Amino acid sequence: MTNKITFSAYFSLVLVLFATWSGTVICEDDKIDFSRQVLPILSNKCFVCHGPDSEKESELRLDTFSAATQDLGGYKAIDVEHPEKSQLLQRIHDKDDPMPPEDAEKQLNEEERKILSAWVKQGGKYFKHWAYVAPKKTSPKSSSATVGSDVIDGFVRDQLALRSLKLAKPADKETLARRTALTLTGLPPEQNILQTFLKDSSEKAFENFVDKLLTDKKFGEHQARYWLDAVRYGDTHGLHLDNKRGIYPYRDWVVRAFNNNLHFDDFITWQLAGDLLPDPSLEQRVATGFVRMNPSTSEGGAIPAEFQAKNNFDRTENLGTVFLGMSLVCARCHTHKYDPIPQTEYYRLMAFFNSTAESPMDGNKYEYGPVMRAPKNQIEWDKWNELEKEQDSIISAAKSLLSRIRLRDPKKLNAFEKADRTGKLELIAKPLNFFEGHEFVEQAQQLLPKMAAIKKGFTTTLVAKELPKARETKLLHRGEYNQPEGESLKPGIISVAASFPPDAESNRLGLAKWLTSADNPLTSRVLINRVWAQVFGVPLVRTPEDFGLQGEQPTHPELLDWLAVEFRESEWDFKHMLKLMVLSETFQQSSAWRSDVDDPENRLFGRGPRYRLDAEVLRDIALWGSGMMVNELGGEGIKPYQPAGMWLALAHPGSNTKNYVPDKGEKLYRRSLYVYWKRTSPHPMMTLFDAPSRESSCVQRSRSNTSLQSLGLFNETQRIEFSRKFAERLIREQTSDGQRLDQLFTMVACRKPTENEKGVCETLLSEMKKKFVASEKEAVELLSIGDAKRDEKLNPADVAAWTQVVVTLLASDIAILMN
Repeated sequence: MTNKITFSAYFSLVLVLFATWSGTVICEDDKIDFSRQVLPILSNKCFVCHGPDSEKESELRLDTFSAATQDLGGYKAIDVEHPEKSQLLQRIHDKDDPMPPEDAEKQLNEEERKILSAWVKQGGKYFKHWAYVAPKKTSPKSSSATVGSDVIDGFVRDQLALRSLKLAKPADKETLARRTALTLTGLPPEQNILQTFLKDSSEKAFENFVDKLLTDKKFGEHQARYWLDAVRYGDTHGLHLDNKRGIYPYRDWVVRAFNNNLHFDDFITWQLAGDLLPDPSLEQRVATGFVRMNPSTSEGGAIPAEFQAKNNFDRTENLGTVFLGMSLVCARCHTHKYDPIPQTEYYRLMAFFNSTAESPMDGNKYEYGPVMRAPKNQIEWDKWNELEKEQDSIISAAKSLLSRIRLRDPKKLNAFEKADRTGKLELIAKPLNFFEGHEFVEQAQQLLPKMAAIKKGFTTTLVAKELPKARETKLLHRGEYNQPEGESLKPGIISVAASFPPDAESNRLGLAKWLTSADNPLTSRVLINRVWAQVFGVPLVRTPEDFGLQGEQPTHPELLDWLAVEFRESEWDFKHMLKLMVLSETFQQSSAWRSDVDDPENRLFGRGPRYRLDAEVLRDIALWGSGMMVNELGGEGIKPYQPAGMWLALAHPGSNTKNYVPDKGEKLYRRSLYVYWKRTSPHPMMTLFDAPSRESSCVQRSRSNTSLQSLGLFNETQRIEFSRKFAERLIREQTSDGQRLDQLFTMVACRKPTENEKGVCETLLSEMKKKFVASEKEAVELLSIGDAKRDEKLNPADVAAWTQVVVTLLASDIAILMN
């Protein structure tokens, strides 16, 4: 006997559960929903042989109505006029020669046969898969609300009402404060903000608390994390030598974009095509690092033509995952067997990236061109942005003058119009130019040296740039770089999603317009589904990387559609959407287990979110509590302690990342967002808690629960270092052990300890004090772990004892769980 369940059996079980979930048992008279009931069965059990990738047009196909009703020589898969003659019906019930064949891995169960039979007898009508139909706003049945968080609650209540259930009771204010702060900033709330909220009894108390968190600079650092997972951000090339790569200004731009609430259509456009915008700013060009995020190599013997193809495969498939929720990998080699993605369309989509001006081999270089110079940190960015605003003002004044006068020298005017921002400023500043005598000329002359001076401190970052002449793109037989077929392909899109905007150019800028078009049914759905997961712990579509026929149905389809449309209608306002979600009663529910609800995965959202926090949040909570966190935005990746030899064990002898040298001083105490990300060997405490390698896109992290995690929480160097500095802080700031315990719990859990928790902690503290009083040497050894110097004014036995209490609390459910 084995407990292993096959995917086929699992999928069949899901379908049965879906029928039960809907409160129905399938009868042939029941109205069948093609998109939600039939299409998943056809996709899972039939399309592998009778789907879009059928090799011959004459073969029986079931992926479209026209193909299924085609006369195949006296018989049809679906005979609309005589349903009982349909080959589909006859074969799925044929005991001697069944379909799927007896040796097929995936077999139909009885419930699925009933669904297919009822569907054929009802006319065998086809409709688009739900994800390829444009989302529309509808109203929940249980509420008259059409705007705001009440709509979210209405849709959730609709699902609960079908089972005669209601939302759970609200969480207490302390729990809600911690939950909301961790959701929005990745850290517990600062004590002054927490106490203001807890003491505020007004109706606007919680909303005011949320608004403060949304404007906190820590917000962007936390939200950027999810995006960097999706775009596979790394500080190294990722293959072979896995050498250093200059790209961190892109990471810092993502943080600023979230903090500034850059609307998401611009967020998408700048990353895909900032360089193609008219007179692009430095930020818009740095944002195109997104296009350059693919792993690369310069391995000896590697074939440039092969990696030209591989680099663009990676970009194309990443775009499919991040923006379309589509797995495009299959279409690289053949027309997709499940989703309506012809192989030709895959290569048309790839053509958007094929003309990016870079060598297919990275040369193992930090400056893997094209590159540009950009600020090293947020301080430099702030200074540069002020100068760029002044630059834009000067150029605007010059343009305004030109629109009012007739210029005698058309060559100079033409040169001015063609120049980029810097070129325009230089032309304005030149003596004896056609702007002579105007105030902005002198301003330009003063500004240029200021800009030149700050640029001297800039670093380099990888950016996108188009070749003057496009590379030829052809379909590759079976995805083989050296087997091109057919005519050259122009850039194009996945047509099942939406048509290409008629006014858009056939370049990356046009691609961005297509993605953000109101006609595109996928982008806003896919993105808002992941935002929901950031807030509630799990997405509405439990397969966020796959909205296709092999993916799961949304648990709340009307809610998903309403959110997708609201996202777009709010002008892609990310903070607005987050605020709607956290202000909902659904988010504010108690997360306590409900014995009256048979819903272990919380698919009904009938209780608040409860899950283990991500690796970065676990480290940051301890660092924040210690008082050592360096609140500096941006900068080169930092290297905390890690076991010796990890990089060396996996590195090529010629790699410049084979030797790991931990940082010293303030760099050790920066947020985890800034941890240096070597793709072939990420930091072990990150991977221990399920952080991805960033070698490929990750839009949903796994959450494991292992004994090794507990050992890491108790024994890893920085965990102990942060805990002992946290302990020193408690001893310095409070005069009694009771007050210290209250402060510890209030900082970590936003509440005071229960009587039981207090008793356990006091017992542990007492035992540890006895131990370290008896052996001051052990206390000093414990307080010597990590680079931070201990406060020698404090009693080592007291600090060591409190260190054990702190490290224990930080390793407990109280600290490591969202609840």
